[in-house]
Amino acid sequence: MFKRFHLFTSLTVISSLALLAACGGKASPPAEQEQSRPADETVKRERLKPEAGAQLLVWESKGPELDYLKAIAEQFEKAYGVKVKVEPVPAIDSVKKLTTDGPAGLGADVFAAPHDQLGNAVLAGLVLQNDVFDESARSEYMESAIDGVSNKGTLYGFPTAIDTYALYYNKSLLPTPPKTYEDIVKFAAGYNDPKNKKYAFMWNVGQLYQSYSFLAGYGGYVFGSKGTDAGDIGLNHAKAIEGASYIQSLKQILPLNTNDINDNIITGFFQEGKTAAVINGPWLQSSLTQVNFEYGVAPLPLLPNGQHPISFSGIRGLYVNSYTKYPEAAKLFASYATSKPNLTKRFEMTKQLPPRKDMMEDPILIQDANASAFLEQAKYSAPMPSIPEMGNVWVPAGAALSSLWNSNQDPRTALNNAVEQIKTAIKTTK
Repeated sequence: MFKRFHLFTSLTVISSLALLAACGGKASPPAEQEQSRPADETVKRERLKPEAGAQLLVWESKGPELDYLKAIAEQFEKAYGVKVKVEPVPAIDSVKKLTTDGPAGLGADVFAAPHDQLGNAVLAGLVLQNDVFDESARSEYMESAIDGVSNKGTLYGFPTAIDTYALYYNKSLLPTPPKTYEDIVKFAAGYNDPKNKKYAFMWNVGQLYQSYSFLAGYGGYVFGSKGTDAGDIGLNHAKAIEGASYIQSLKQILPLNTNDINDNIITGFFQEGKTAAVINGPWLQSSLTQVNFEYGVAPLPLLPNGQHPISFSGIRGLYVNSYTKYPEAAKLFASYATSKPNLTKRFEMTKQLPPRKDMMEDPILIQDANASAFLEQAKYSAPMPSIPEMGNVWVPAGAALSSLWNSNQDPRTALNNAVEQIKTAIKTTK
């Protein structure tokens, strides 16, 4: 799984590159293949005509994602007569790799990357805009997915998957998932037993990634303008402080310091059946194959203000290299790989959640209750800011959360301190 998309790594500004030249052929799509595609998507792709002699190189991470694109490459060649070579390059390394392989003529025409690398890729001039999607096409995807592969209002990527976190619950302890956090607090009153390490609910409090859901659910944010304005930091605004105060109130049901509630400890407690509910992402499921109880996944419970928690999401996408000699063919491939029928195939092969709204009612997803729960939460998610300044946020924000939790520091003071540190760090790194 693509765990949290390279969360805590601060990316460096990236230089531009040159691209591989090759040749190939072109043909019209077979009629029977076109009939199997939604009419609107077929029309959109027909606007793109592959360049004469086009031949594409595509990068994707090794694993089922790579297997998927290899299968799509075969279909694409049959449909359009354009040869596509798919090579294994980790998605988190693709932008960095372009800086070294590009000048040597080895860069990909289309590459996969997590959205948190987009800001630096745009600064370096490495990606072409996605001018294939019109407004109707944009509306087919979750808003957070489109926001994630956009930069300062300009759409660049073709979304392939979305991930976020939700609530895992032990069905032997909680037969039905809690609808509100108040339900969890009430359950904890009769369940918690700290001496025997039994807790109703755990999450990684000192990690902004998970605790952001509380701050944002009350109206807080990291950067303004959908995460693109580093001059507008919203972590210490009144609404964020309100969310932090609610976080602090939950220590009554989780009386541990942040060092004792990291991801490994939380996973262990849940596996042992001691913790009734935890916050985590789809990747946790691979650690629960041997547990002796049935578990479920549900969207995060409602906050006391009646609002849905806004979880951070990571968006994976395909991008077209701005140095490609075959931009039409490259855009056509990226669009083809993210069509509804092909993303259905991708989910079958990778189990990564498709970011298309029109797939939420697809039988293949409906029959997977856990996938449906994550997708439901994804509707109430916001992509992690992808601008370079985000690298300066994680440590100060985590320290603030730990201080208000461990030392009962005033939330306003803790968050003000964090924002001042973030501002200083941003100035220093410019």
